[in-house]
Amino acid sequence: MNGLAVENRNETSVPLTFGEKTELLKRYEVYCYQVAFYLLQQEVGARRSAEEALLALYKLDGFFALPEHERKEKVKAAAIRHALSVRSGRQPS
Repeated sequence: MNGLAVENRNETSVPLTFGEKTELLKRYEVYCYQVAFYLLQQEVGARRSAEEALLALYKLDGFFALPEHERKEKVKAAAIRHALSVRSGRQPS
């Protein structure tokens, strides 16, 4: 997929499919990892944090209806929250 289906779809009327959601989240994968790595300074924890953050965002239907700049802020917040929980050994709230 090239992501056009997600960009051109009226997200308020028809829910996104699994593939469309994952395609949209792929756009934020590297950014999410970078934020987590910056905080943790280690690959394993950063990868785990990014995976958990993106999975949490996948479950939030409202995330996909947000404008691009708000989605990026949500990704950053989720990456920070999950990185800090990995660092402290807790589950994020």
